Amino acid sequence: MNERAIINPHANLFHKIFSNNDNARDFISHYLPKDRVEKLDLNTLTLDRESFVDICLSSTQSDLVFKVKQKIGKEILIYILFEHKSYLDRWVLFQLLGYVVRISERKRNQCGGKKSQASRKY
Repeated sequence: MNERAIINPHANLFHKIFSNNDNARDFISHYLPKDRVEKLDLNTLTLDRESFVDICLSSTQSDLVFKVKQKIGKEILIYILFEHKSYLDRWVLFQLLGYVVRISERKRNQCGGKKSQASRKY
């Protein structure tokens, strides 16, 4: 039996449900601001299989990264983090910043550290 299923059934359920594109599209279309959703082509939504949760926190957290194209053609990322906290965590924004930095570092490394066309204008 999968060890993660025993240790963390909630994260496992989250992964199972939201790894399905139809469920993810439905969630995004209902919970992101409407003006943002209107700019997305949700038919292009694809799941990126990499996790950005610290290994020491994987028993209480689960995350998913989706790629989706805007209607203007530019691809963006949507990050969904599921975490059960049984206490008020004053450092949660710092924790989220760490995930954003890891995702950005991966994107930069995939591009070979080169500046994008958009960033060259400045």
